[in-house]
Amino acid sequence: MPGKKFRFSLQKVLELRRHETEEARQALADAEREREQKEAELERARDRLVECRRRVDEARRQDPARIQQADAFRREAHQKVEEIRAAVKDCRTRVERARSELQERRQAEEALEELRSQEKEQHDREQEKASEAFFDEQAVLRHDRTDEALSLL
Repeated sequence: MPGKKFRFSLQKVLELRRHETEEARQALADAEREREQKEAELERARDRLVECRRRVDEARRQDPARIQQADAFRREAHQKVEEIRAAVKDCRTRVERARSELQERRQAEEALEELRSQEKEQHDREQEKASEAFFDEQAVLRHDRTDEALSLL
């Protein structure tokens, strides 16, 4: 005897939570990718600063104009390193915020999943009881017909 099909009363809300969780997961992935790019950019800027410092040291052995030019490049490279370092810090903060947001979204989704599971278990128990009641009733009816048939003999 097939029973009533299970329908979760908050299915639309659960779907919304799943969607929000997926969006948060994507935001975290985007933030991590941006952070990785900025960290690679920082590494390149640091390499450039090291090269500029080497050129300043080489220029010290040459004329003053080359020293000033090399020092200007060094200052510019140093400023670029500091700017990128700040950007990396901001990216790390965004990653942590995105990670927290994902965790919150996932908890909200898990709470609804748990509620769905509980409702499904309740539904299954009710269906089992209804099925047992149906079969019990069928057995009683069959027994009554058998008794009637025997009494007619």
